[in-house]
Amino acid sequence: MMILVLIMSCIAVMSISPVSAQTGVTITAQGDQSYYLGEEVIFTGYNYDSDSTYLFMTGPDISSSGGKLTSPYQNATSGDPGSFEMVKTKPDKTWEYTVYTYNLGIHPGPYAIYAVSQPKTKDLVTGEQFSTVSIILKQPFITAELSPSSVPKGQPFSITGYAEGNPRAVQIWIIGYKFLFNTTNPVNPDSYYNFTVDPKIAEKIPKGQSYLIVQHPMQNNQLDIIVSGDWVYNLQLNNGTNLFRAFGPGSLRGNDVQEGLIFALNDPGVDDTYTEIPLIVDDTGISTPGGPPAMTFGAVQQQTQKAPLQYAPLGAIVLIGGIVAWSRRQGYS
Repeated sequence: MMILVLIMSCIAVMSISPVSAQTGVTITAQGDQSYYLGEEVIFTGYNYDSDSTYLFMTGPDISSSGGKLTSPYQNATSGDPGSFEMVKTKPDKTWEYTVYTYNLGIHPGPYAIYAVSQPKTKDLVTGEQFSTVSIILKQPFITAELSPSSVPKGQPFSITGYAEGNPRAVQIWIIGYKFLFNTTNPVNPDSYYNFTVDPKIAEKIPKGQSYLIVQHPMQNNQLDIIVSGDWVYNLQLNNGTNLFRAFGPGSLRGNDVQEGLIFALNDPGVDDTYTEIPLIVDDTGISTPGGPPAMTFGAVQQQTQKAPLQYAPLGAIVLIGGIVAWSRRQGYS
């Protein structure tokens, strides 16, 4: 009888206090799973099976068995923990890892990130030993806009835009005949940047056609084309090379500087991107109301309005004719 009571008590305890035996590994990516190269991606998950979580990835140009998450072209090898990115599992069975995509050296496209409980590649893991999440990496880009669009001589104006991909700064170039201005400007966390050209600089920009070029450092977060002394300098060519003189005796001018800079930025060894828009400086000293709207993405939009005074001669003729006709009727009455 006592044995029966004990058995019934154990059954009762088990029925009201079930033991949950969780197993397996999970992985999620914070955000919408779509990121610009250069942005940070945070991966989190649970690991109920081991004290370490092993991460690798697959995607374009990466080994089909997977590559190390922080060095994708290094093949992951089963049984070799060093060929995986290893993350310690916390006491609460969670794990977290941040990937800095700007130095991965990979191309835009779709990728799969794997989390496994043991150092095994995707052809050897089964069941709950692994989990995966898909992400898309996109090409960063940059936009620029002038305000006002037609710059009054000597007056301040703003350069604004968006530099996607989480760059620390962009480089701004203003090029005119016998004039070159160059500076770097920080980018906000929301990818927006804003630079105001003060009157001292604006006064030196020659009237007429000049050029605005805004340069994005891309994934490596390094500006590859810079000004070094009197020269425009390529950091990537032969570990650093002067390209052309931009200041001082023998320097290039105007269109030659603009063409030389564009040629340098398009060098296959340079990963920087850029946007270019025309910068028109007039000599009125004031902004013309009703002028053309802002120029964006290098396109110039023009808008013209008919001047009311162009109809004044016709209106005067009609008015005078009416007065004459009215006078004649009064004379004959």
